[in-house]
Amino acid sequence: MSLVDSVRDAGIIGCGGAGFPTHVKIDSKASQVFANGAECEPLLNSDQRIMEHQADELIEGLALIMKHVGAGKGYVGLKKTYKDSIAALTVAIKKAGFNIELGLLDSCYPSGDEHIMITDLTGKIVPEGGIPLQVSALVSNVLTMVQVAQAAKGQPVTERAVTLVGEIFKPQVVNVAIGTPIRDLIEFAIPLVPVEDMVVIAGGPMMGPIVNIDDVVNKTTSGLLFLHKDHPLVQIRSIPMDAMVRRSVAACCQCRMCTDACSRYMQGHDIEPHLMMRVLAYKMDTPTRGMTSAFICSQCGLCEFACPMDLSPKRAYADILKNLRAAGLKNPHTKTPLEPHEFREFRKIAKDRLTKRYGLTKYDSHDLRLTQFPTPPVVRLSLTQAIGVPSKPVVAMGDKVVKGTLIARIPEGKLGSMLHASIDGTITDISDEHITIEGAK
Repeated sequence: MSLVDSVRDAGIIGCGGAGFPTHVKIDSKASQVFANGAECEPLLNSDQRIMEHQADELIEGLALIMKHVGAGKGYVGLKKTYKDSIAALTVAIKKAGFNIELGLLDSCYPSGDEHIMITDLTGKIVPEGGIPLQVSALVSNVLTMVQVAQAAKGQPVTERAVTLVGEIFKPQVVNVAIGTPIRDLIEFAIPLVPVEDMVVIAGGPMMGPIVNIDDVVNKTTSGLLFLHKDHPLVQIRSIPMDAMVRRSVAACCQCRMCTDACSRYMQGHDIEPHLMMRVLAYKMDTPTRGMTSAFICSQCGLCEFACPMDLSPKRAYADILKNLRAAGLKNPHTKTPLEPHEFREFRKIAKDRLTKRYGLTKYDSHDLRLTQFPTPPVVRLSLTQAIGVPSKPVVAMGDKVVKGTLIARIPEGKLGSMLHASIDGTITDISDEHITIEGAK
């Protein structure tokens, strides 16, 4: 069986957040492959723990992908501060015998952005609105690489590492079954505020969305941040979009601090958030350049961090992009900058500045332990785990399954992800959105 087939059958998708099916990504050619362990977001420690404890499998997966895509060079991109990870990976690389090196990065945000990592480590610049393959590079999260090594041995994706931080007594990184209810994780970590007053952000504080406390862990859930509903970050996120637009029209002073902080602008891309904010209030038949630059916004949120008026160009860009796509417009920004902005190295934002700015410093720990979460009594697995279409169930109500059993398949000719049982048990519910498995009593 080819590596592409093994990866597809294992249900592997990008674990860094986007969720693009990995079997499609690696069905290509590239001269360089990057294992991304930089953990873009503040507070997250999942990738750091994976690199420490599963360095051999990570390098094995990276080497398999390098061989498959014809790459002569591999990198593991990670923070200089990850000393234990660096030590473990150094040993694993020596044993592997491939042309792989560690790409040590500053503890800045968003150094885990694949565009920025490529520039930091090689000097290449990915075109506006483009993908790394356009500069003959392939980037995948370190957990994805581990899963590729496991898939080559016939092991499907049934769990993932998740960072638990915030208003909890036991912050930690846990290996948890896909489909585990968030409520189970809150109880396990011991909440420090009443659960009814808690807000959950899936992922990190800069880009992660607020999710329902009754949601479950998916393949892309890298972390869960538990905050009180009155926390300033929650209050800012809770402002309705129409109210944010009105605030922007009234309060934006055109200081251009959002543009000077913009990670894509620093790449040399044609995006200036302050110009978009200037025209936000005007209803125009023809979108301006400031508005169409929504196509190349990475949604990193540095514009929010920089704004002295607490406005959100990021959210405005997301709203504009939705409207432009609804109108059938395509991305007009496709140039490849010859070099990044001349001040790029001097405008990097340290992650510590972000945690201080958003009142998160007390939650920031780099010593989180990796533990195994107990098998949950019930899991609810979403049929839409990846970019693409929902998977189609191949099981029926009442079926007995064991961990690793295929329960939903990618529709023929479509983009998506295979789905496997994450615990032993019985299928008790099948809907258009989920498959529920109850474990043995």
